[in-house]
Amino acid sequence: MFHLIPLLAVFANPFTDLIDLLGTGFNDVLQWINTAVTHNYGWSMIVLAFVVNVLLVPLTLQRLRNMQEMQALAPYLKRIQTKYKNDKQKLGEETMKLYREHGVNMFGGCLPTLLQMPVLFGVYNAINRNNDNFQHATWLWIGSSLSHSFPQILAQNLYLPDMALLLLYAVSMYFSVKLTTNAGMMDEQQQQMMNTQAMIMPVILFWIGRTWHSAFILYWLAYNVLSVAQTVLFMRWNPSRIPKPVEETEAMKLGYPHDCPSCSETLVLVNNNKCQKCGTKVKKMQPKATTA
Repeated sequence: MFHLIPLLAVFANPFTDLIDLLGTGFNDVLQWINTAVTHNYGWSMIVLAFVVNVLLVPLTLQRLRNMQEMQALAPYLKRIQTKYKNDKQKLGEETMKLYREHGVNMFGGCLPTLLQMPVLFGVYNAINRNNDNFQHATWLWIGSSLSHSFPQILAQNLYLPDMALLLLYAVSMYFSVKLTTNAGMMDEQQQQMMNTQAMIMPVILFWIGRTWHSAFILYWLAYNVLSVAQTVLFMRWNPSRIPKPVEETEAMKLGYPHDCPSCSETLVLVNNNKCQKCGTKVKKMQPKATTA
């Protein structure tokens, strides 16, 4: 989600009515959580993050599934990039063909992320509807005697900014970026750029977020931690439907099959076209016919 932070302002005006509606709904849920469950607005924001996370599970699963499939295709793409590095048109055609063959939409993860933007605004709207409540609310170190000793760093209430909480979110963002970055689809220069972005984006957000309510930062931190946990569990317990590519042998690079058709062993060529294991002459594979 952090990649689209600059777009938040763009979405604010067109969705004002929607954001107000969401803000009203989130406010009602927040008040119920605070009254019936936590009796503390800090813990209420964490529970609210959990509730929103659960409600957005279908979108999250779609995003994770798309990310997983893109990662599974990375070795295939690298082979295509190596094979057609001097033919940009053919590279583009083969790349799109690969996506079609495996039923993968390279932009499939964008919509679920975009749809979460109004939700984020709605939560912020709900916080602003409770100015008085949050100005008197505390949570852990926020509002403690320690916070009064370091007012420039720690918030005295959940309506004020808290640098320690913001720092925690920046750290969680860094790990979120590293976890979701598909390094397998990038060359060395692109990987370096993404590593740089993983370092710079949290710093930029820390600078921009210095005036944000600590209640909002707390919500965003909790949501991000839950999202990272979902990602780890999903990737661990849901193997990709796209199989790993067969290891490319020297014979395959020359157009021969991976295994010898006669002895079914991995083909190692000798005397140009004979299997080292059984001595059988092996023919090159015929190129696959393309369909319109």
